[in-house]
Amino acid sequence: MIDKLIRASIKNRALVLVLTFMVTLVGIYNAFYLSIDAIPDVTNVQVSAVTSSPGLSPLEVEQFITYPIEMEFTGLPNVTEIRSISRAGVSSVTVVFKDGTDIYFARQLVNERIKQAEAIIPPDYGRPELSPIATGLGDIYEFVLTSDRHSPEELRTYMDWELSREVKSVEGIIDVNIIGGQVRQYQVKIDPRRLAVHNLTLSQIYDKLESANQNTGGGYISKNSEQIVIRGESQYKSIEDLKNTAVTTAGDGIPLLLGQIAEVEIGPALRFGLVTKDSQGEVVGATAMMLMGQNSLEVVKRVKIRIEEIKTKLPPGMRIETFYDRSEFIGRTLSTIFTNLAEAAILVVIVLIIALGTVKGALLVALAIPIPMLTATIFMNAFGIVGNLMSLGALDFGLLVDGTIVMLESILHGFILKRSFYEMQTKLEDRELAAEEIITDACVRVGRAAAFSVAIILLVYLPLMSLEGVEGRMFKPMAITVALALGASLLFSLITFPAAASILFKNPVFHHSKYWDIITEKYKLLLDFGMSRKKEFCYAGIGVVVLAMLLGSALGSEFLPRIDEGEIAIDIKRLPSTSINYSRDTNSDMEAVLKKFPEVVGVVSRMGRGESAAEPVGTDEGEAMVKLKPRKEWTSAKDREELMTKMKDEILKFIPSSTISLSQPIENRVNSLLSGSKADVVIKIYGDDLVKLKDIAAEFANKLKTVPGVADLRVQRVLGLPLVEIKVDRENMARYGVQAEEILATVEALRLGRQTGKVFEGFKRFVITSYSIQIDAYR
Repeated sequence: MIDKLIRASIKNRALVLVLTFMVTLVGIYNAFYLSIDAIPDVTNVQVSAVTSSPGLSPLEVEQFITYPIEMEFTGLPNVTEIRSISRAGVSSVTVVFKDGTDIYFARQLVNERIKQAEAIIPPDYGRPELSPIATGLGDIYEFVLTSDRHSPEELRTYMDWELSREVKSVEGIIDVNIIGGQVRQYQVKIDPRRLAVHNLTLSQIYDKLESANQNTGGGYISKNSEQIVIRGESQYKSIEDLKNTAVTTAGDGIPLLLGQIAEVEIGPALRFGLVTKDSQGEVVGATAMMLMGQNSLEVVKRVKIRIEEIKTKLPPGMRIETFYDRSEFIGRTLSTIFTNLAEAAILVVIVLIIALGTVKGALLVALAIPIPMLTATIFMNAFGIVGNLMSLGALDFGLLVDGTIVMLESILHGFILKRSFYEMQTKLEDRELAAEEIITDACVRVGRAAAFSVAIILLVYLPLMSLEGVEGRMFKPMAITVALALGASLLFSLITFPAAASILFKNPVFHHSKYWDIITEKYKLLLDFGMSRKKEFCYAGIGVVVLAMLLGSALGSEFLPRIDEGEIAIDIKRLPSTSINYSRDTNSDMEAVLKKFPEVVGVVSRMGRGESAAEPVGTDEGEAMVKLKPRKEWTSAKDREELMTKMKDEILKFIPSSTISLSQPIENRVNSLLSGSKADVVIKIYGDDLVKLKDIAAEFANKLKTVPGVADLRVQRVLGLPLVEIKVDRENMARYGVQAEEILATVEALRLGRQTGKVFEGFKRFVITSYSIQIDAYR
């Protein structure tokens, strides 16, 4: 079979070379459209349901929201894990499915169960929403909006209704997560003493606001040949509309207006997160999230183009500043890959020229590197395999050119052995036929051996292709990529190379390089010396193997190589009772400390979460992104580990109240999605008694501190959030004729407020929130 294939390729060499050229062109085309990322995406198939319910304690969130959702998710097909987090005002339940489950099918299953859970969750406790279809590598571009002329409210409004919508419309972007600034809202601040004077309740005010803020349709009337639509309009359009809302009418017929019992103004909503930058104050931050399965390099490129377009129409004084760009990391990684590949290719060519003494033969063998790689990209695109450090960096040029080198050496050896047969031919045509016959016999002689050698190498990668879980997502694409390239190189050596050699070697070479002759002589001397001392060399070889095993067992190991991302992510934890203002001030102090390092370009810190509750964190948790200069410009540290250690020591020296751990952005994100924590190793303890769980966790921590290699160790704080609980006295309520609804409405109005409608300003919409002022009046 292989013999016939080689003979047919030489006989039809013109057709073979044309087909090879066409395949190469298709490969070049596919290479431009190959999905590229820095590292493999090991994120599993998961869907998260996030519920925002401001005002509820963690226990209430767990009892009324998280638990019912978890129960509904139980029994879903292909589920491997269900985990949840209940924080003050936010719940997150994550369902992990088996590998290979279609993400859209998984989301459909979860969404159906969410509809059932909504019937169990009490009214006004929030409604679960599905998280965006993104992965651990989905946060591809982050930027901030700053200004010296605009207020935090104006910056946030522009980000919400202009900038983020432009970015979200970019192909490949699934969502834009916004945090920081102040969300604009229409605020109705009700004076409880004025309510008491007029014998009104908060519920009555809420009802009036909701009923007075609506439009309706009245059908249409026909007049002559026209149809006229009838509609009633009563929606609020301004503060004056709100102030002039009639709440009630006195006995003398004079209406009591909302503006007489409440202050109506535009103000900031209660916020749960913030962003600061370079110790210069607050900014508004946004993260562009990529749709699962997209080409991150191309998506970032489109986002950057859109950002540049937006910059041309920004209001005077506003600035967009990028602080995380995934394409920079990908560019550095690809540059490293292609530099190493190019150096390896050049080295292979040089060695072949020196060893074989034929430049055209060496160049022909060198084609066994790019052509199989380009052929592999065709199938990588077809199979949805992403090009990254693992899949592309695993390509071994020695393996790719192995079969072709064997073919070339066999041809050169055949010419040396059959030199007399070639020189017997006197005519040019006869000599060309003789050369072709020599080439054919030489390729046929070693073709089967070359094929078996590649097949044996492919067998090594078969176990990797059978891996599942995180290991499979890491190594399976690499194994498939290498197998594709090796398969293409085998076809090149059996088909393309013999065809091309029959054209290039019409004038054969009858000797090796003189350098090769020198190397051969030296090798013969070394071989004779080794054969004369067989036992000594065998014992020495065994000793080297044993020594290597002993030294290798002492080396550390990691599942994922720690790639230098060019940024440092600092995970920040503080006491659960930490206020948002204290977090802001402390973050600014930390940024000032970090800016003193000459390696640091800038620092952006965020605490808490945005209003969309994309991440279930409180104001005591956050992250700082430290952008670094290129490594060659570092002066205070030799490597990343030393720099991170110095940063941590300096931060804790000036800000001892924070618990921090230093890592890298992608590393943090992937760990968080895989296990629910940003740490490399997580120990979870289950039980019903939080106090006892806390004590057990402390015992574990004390023992783990003694483990060699443990750098950052912390126990998650589940207790310590202070609460002011207002419990109703039902006996006194009955005595005074007060309803629980009124008391709870009053509590809600103290800080959180009740949403009682929306005001539309063109396509923008802002919430009307009713608060209560004069808190002392309730005591």
